[in-house]
Amino acid sequence: MSKTIVKSDKIDSKVKRIGPHIEIYQLFQGRNKPIFTKRIIKLIITVQAYIRGWLERKRLQRIKSKVPYHGPNLKTVIQMYQCLIHRVRHRLGLWRTRQIIYFGELEEWMDRKKFYETMFAKREDWQGLERSELMKYFNDCGHFPTQTQIDEFWDLFHRHSQGKYSEVIKKSNAIELLFTLYPPQGARVNISTRLRSTWLRPLVDGEEGYKYIV
Repeated sequence: MSKTIVKSDKIDSKVKRIGPHIEIYQLFQGRNKPIFTKRIIKLIITVQAYIRGWLERKRLQRIKSKVPYHGPNLKTVIQMYQCLIHRVRHRLGLWRTRQIIYFGELEEWMDRKKFYETMFAKREDWQGLERSELMKYFNDCGHFPTQTQIDEFWDLFHRHSQGKYSEVIKKSNAIELLFTLYPPQGARVNISTRLRSTWLRPLVDGEEGYKYIV
């Protein structure tokens, strides 16, 4: 009996020294939960609306500063963007082409367009870009489609062209072909359904992972 008492005393002292498991300890501790009254909720919504409005106004200022590169005024640039989205969705068989303009998506298209044009200018000769150079041009732009995908979208791009299309592609067509392969965010196209992940050309979180291999 005395041995049992001594053993239990040792266990009790060990428990007191080590303490309970942290998760068990937390279960028996009261939590001071914040109380959100209607006034606090209204204040939170007001602050969020103010910050979002401020961010959108800053984005609009950035867009206006980028407009002169793409066109004479903001209205014209937005019309260019809408027409491109309409053509891309129509080529991909998406007939609902109604658009809602979001500044973030518009700015994404403007930035990509400028980058594509800059990379095209590095390869362009006086006529344009040869079809055989499309792969290298796409790689320069950070995209790594297969030759089969390029040929497929090349035919898709010229499906309604009359007569035989030229093997020399101009800047506007090359960039629109890129936007058809990799649609802008505003087009609402799931890229994973267009470009499928393969062993050599994997998709990582919806983006091409081949750039990490090369």
